[in-house]
Amino acid sequence: MMPSTLTRRADRWRALLFTGWWLPAAFAAVPRADLTGPWQLFLDDHLIEARENVVRAYHPFVKHPGNPVLKADQPWEHNVVNCDAVLPTEDGTGYRMWYYCWSGPKDPDRSHALYATSGDGLQWTKPKLGLLPWKVTGSTENNLVGAGDSLMFTPADPEPARRYKAVRYEGESGPRYFLYASPDGLRWQRLSDQAMFAAGDTSHVMWDPLASRYRGYAKVNVWVSGLRRRGIGFSEETRFDSWPELRLVMAPDDIDDRWVPPGSVQRTHFYRCSVFPYQNMYIGLLSIYRAEDDEGYFHGPIYIELVTSRDGVHWRREDGDRPVILETGPKRSWDHGMLDVGASLLRVGDQLRVYYSGYDGLHDYLPFHSAVGMATLRADGFASLDGDDNPGYVVTKPLLGLQGKLRLNCEAAHGLVQVEVLDAGGRVLPGFRRREFNEPRGDGIDQVVSWQEHDELPAQAGPLKLRFWLKNASLYSFHAGDTVRVAAMPAAAPIAALFTFENANGKVVANAIASPGRHELRFLGTSKIDREPKNAAHGRQSVSVASPWRPLNTLQITGTAALGRAFTLAVMARSADQRPARLFSAYNGNRPVNASELVFDYDPSGRVLPGLRLIAHGISLLSAPITIAPEKYHHVAVTYDEGHVRFYFEGEPVGEGWLPGGTPVALARDLLVGEDAELGSDEQFNGNLDDILVLGRVLTPPEMKQLAAQGAEAFFSAQPTIGATRKK
Repeated sequence: MMPSTLTRRADRWRALLFTGWWLPAAFAAVPRADLTGPWQLFLDDHLIEARENVVRAYHPFVKHPGNPVLKADQPWEHNVVNCDAVLPTEDGTGYRMWYYCWSGPKDPDRSHALYATSGDGLQWTKPKLGLLPWKVTGSTENNLVGAGDSLMFTPADPEPARRYKAVRYEGESGPRYFLYASPDGLRWQRLSDQAMFAAGDTSHVMWDPLASRYRGYAKVNVWVSGLRRRGIGFSEETRFDSWPELRLVMAPDDIDDRWVPPGSVQRTHFYRCSVFPYQNMYIGLLSIYRAEDDEGYFHGPIYIELVTSRDGVHWRREDGDRPVILETGPKRSWDHGMLDVGASLLRVGDQLRVYYSGYDGLHDYLPFHSAVGMATLRADGFASLDGDDNPGYVVTKPLLGLQGKLRLNCEAAHGLVQVEVLDAGGRVLPGFRRREFNEPRGDGIDQVVSWQEHDELPAQAGPLKLRFWLKNASLYSFHAGDTVRVAAMPAAAPIAALFTFENANGKVVANAIASPGRHELRFLGTSKIDREPKNAAHGRQSVSVASPWRPLNTLQITGTAALGRAFTLAVMARSADQRPARLFSAYNGNRPVNASELVFDYDPSGRVLPGLRLIAHGISLLSAPITIAPEKYHHVAVTYDEGHVRFYFEGEPVGEGWLPGGTPVALARDLLVGEDAELGSDEQFNGNLDDILVLGRVLTPPEMKQLAAQGAEAFFSAQPTIGATRKK
């Protein structure tokens, strides 16, 4: 954040804190749990075509100075309480909290699901419900209920007994989750004896009004960069009572481990991610666990970062150093050790309010104590685009559906915000120039703006752009109609590199697909063109890789470090020694494969790897077992589509899996073929290669079958629109 912006915002928050912001009147607004709507946020670049002298700044929640708002003060609560969910009352006049406690040593139950109510969300009452006995005394004079984790209010369910839904972790017979339903949120019944899915002991399940389905996110184990970690798995279902197996959607990466001391196995884990459909996208409050013990697994702090998504499946991390959105408290405070957020994010007037659980000790350092706190954030205030003394601008992509009045969530009390309307070609429409704009002069979450001769956006069927000018101001979001969407735009030319080695000579091979200056294949080491037709898979020439006298014989494919969100890697390979070998590699060979590296390899003998393997994002996936005949060419390939991986052998699918998607695959170096970049473990390919393909799109199963059967030359000649135009 730029200095003047930081100073301006700090002054504003100090004014709010010390001029009655926390007085009860500020909490008179009706709480709302449905956070969806038509406002457009700038949490990512989904809307942005260009920006100049404008930075994205992230903003943390501000903790309530009267925290904690709920403590363990009942005999059955012992010393740990944790907030599962907070919802408005059905009439909107108050708040309901579901939370759990850990039981004391004399209690035969390990924990209890509990219930509390509040009129203002600050002062909480634990009612005597008379529903369930506390087994220590047998009395029902308590606030025990049967369930409460990931609690949802779903009034549209046609069965009155299922208006409220929840999940419950029951780990006694394995780490499994079960579904519960209730007519009122207090009296619960398990829906089925069949578990919804198996996962670790933290999860978040919710009804998604944007996708019209139930979605679940739960803790799973995953190996990243050679170390076992906790990550986030995902599943979804339209009916709530039958769920597919979880698939991985979030895992730690190299940036998450930037704090780790060199040479140690300390590491970062993801402990939970509570996901909320927000406006027309998704935000996740991700629990970051830094395991600081010598084994890198058991002890350390947990705090909260922001993640965002446009579909709830593919997730984007914050820019830069990933600032904390909810931080642990100072040493010896009630929440200095760990934080946890459940289904507890609400809109209350102009603010967002999150209820969180805070612990005074680090993970697994027992005994610790916990309580529930509350923190607030400006509505849509997760991030802003900020301009400083030198005015900057941001231009949107062409947008469809712009109509009606333009409304801004912006902070311009000490600066200016101006808006221009452009046609799809970038020309300013008459009457919608910045000098004709009536500038907002204050700070507000819903400021209606206009131009001198126009109160509304132009009525036009085609796409338009908006250009926002910012000087000492912050723009959080805008509303320009209820159906705004990005217009379809021509995609940038993808990677398209094919090397068949026909007519090739020397140490550099030209790309067989027209892509001037972008890609070529360079010989590193003693690899050479093999001109014996009998050694080619297709055509008359191939490449012979490896030498018994020199290690690191590779082929470099230039311009392939940025693979993007979707790609295909394929090659015809004939092994001469049946040893494990790299097919494609962007790995340095001297440490566990990290998130900025990639390996696609195989073991023709089947002893080390029974099938094909892809390592990307630091995570390894294996195909089904395959059989590789000695001294015979085989077509091997892998496709990557926003984390969805498919393996192919001889043109046929041989397995699939999931890696975290959401961000392009960006490698530390260009792809190499045949071995790693540096000396380390020995996976040198020894044999002949042909039809080496790196394509920035995913070939379909029928296309892959044709490619394997026909050869790349014939395949691309018959289908010139795939990837790029064939060279003449």
